Amino acid sequence: MFKFIGIVLIGGLAGYALGVAAGIFIVNNFSTNVQDKPLELAMTSIFFFGPMGALIGLIIAVVYQLLRRYL
Repeated sequence: MFKFIGIVLIGGLAGYALGVAAGIFIVNNFSTNVQDKPLELAMTSIFFFGPMGALIGLIIAVVYQLLRRYL
Protein backbone atom coordinates (compact mmCIF):
# COMPACT_ATOMS: atom_id res chain seq x y z
CA MET A 1 0.00 0.00 0.00
CA PHE A 2 2.81 2.41 0.84
CA LYS A 3 4.51 1.62 -2.46
CA PHE A 4 1.25 2.44 -4.26
CA ILE A 5 0.93 5.78 -2.46
CA GLY A 6 4.60 6.60 -3.02
CA ILE A 7 4.45 5.96 -6.75
CA VAL A 8 1.24 7.98 -7.05
CA LEU A 9 2.81 10.91 -5.17
CA ILE A 10 5.91 10.76 -7.36
CA GLY A 11 3.63 10.77 -10.41
CA GLY A 12 1.85 13.84 -9.06
CA LEU A 13 5.11 15.68 -8.40
CA ALA A 14 6.45 14.81 -11.83
CA GLY A 15 3.18 15.94 -13.39
CA TYR A 16 3.36 19.22 -11.48
CA ALA A 17 6.91 19.86 -12.67
CA LEU A 18 6.03 19.04 -16.27
CA GLY A 19 2.91 21.21 -16.02
CA VAL A 20 4.93 24.19 -14.80
CA ALA A 21 7.45 23.69 -17.60
CA ALA A 22 4.65 23.45 -20.17
CA GLY A 23 3.03 26.57 -18.71
CA ILE A 24 6.26 28.53 -18.98
CA PHE A 25 6.65 27.44 -22.60
CA ILE A 26 3.03 28.25 -23.51
CA VAL A 27 2.96 31.68 -21.85
CA ASN A 28 6.35 32.68 -23.27
CA ASN A 29 5.41 31.75 -26.81
CA PHE A 30 1.71 32.51 -27.08
CA SER A 31 0.88 35.35 -24.66
CA THR A 32 0.28 38.80 -26.10
CA ASN A 33 0.56 40.48 -22.71
CA VAL A 34 3.29 43.13 -22.74
CA GLN A 35 3.02 44.97 -19.42
CA ASP A 36 3.40 42.26 -16.78
CA LYS A 37 4.45 39.15 -18.64
CA PRO A 38 6.74 37.82 -15.86
CA LEU A 39 3.87 37.99 -13.37
CA GLU A 40 1.51 36.29 -15.81
CA LEU A 41 4.18 33.67 -16.47
CA ALA A 42 4.63 32.89 -12.78
CA MET A 43 0.98 32.91 -11.76
CA THR A 44 -0.33 30.97 -14.75
CA SER A 45 2.32 28.27 -14.66
CA ILE A 46 2.27 27.77 -10.87
CA PHE A 47 -1.45 28.11 -10.17
CA PHE A 48 -3.02 26.69 -13.35
CA PHE A 49 -0.70 24.52 -15.41
CA GLY A 50 1.11 23.02 -12.41
CA PRO A 51 -2.02 21.69 -10.66
CA MET A 52 -3.47 20.49 -13.96
CA GLY A 53 -0.25 18.58 -14.66
CA ALA A 54 -0.28 17.16 -11.13
CA LEU A 55 -3.86 15.97 -11.57
CA ILE A 56 -3.02 14.33 -14.88
CA GLY A 57 0.10 12.76 -13.34
CA LEU A 58 -1.91 11.41 -10.40
CA ILE A 59 -4.52 9.90 -12.70
CA ILE A 60 -1.89 8.29 -14.91
CA ALA A 61 -0.04 6.87 -11.89
CA VAL A 62 -3.21 5.45 -10.32
CA VAL A 63 -4.36 3.86 -13.57
CA TYR A 64 -0.89 2.43 -14.15
CA GLN A 65 -0.74 0.97 -10.64
CA LEU A 66 -4.21 -0.54 -10.87
CA LEU A 67 -3.61 -2.04 -14.30
CA ARG A 68 -0.27 -3.43 -13.21
CA ARG A 69 -1.79 -4.97 -10.10
CA TYR A 70 -4.87 -6.57 -11.65
CA LEU A 71 -3.71 -7.53 -15.14
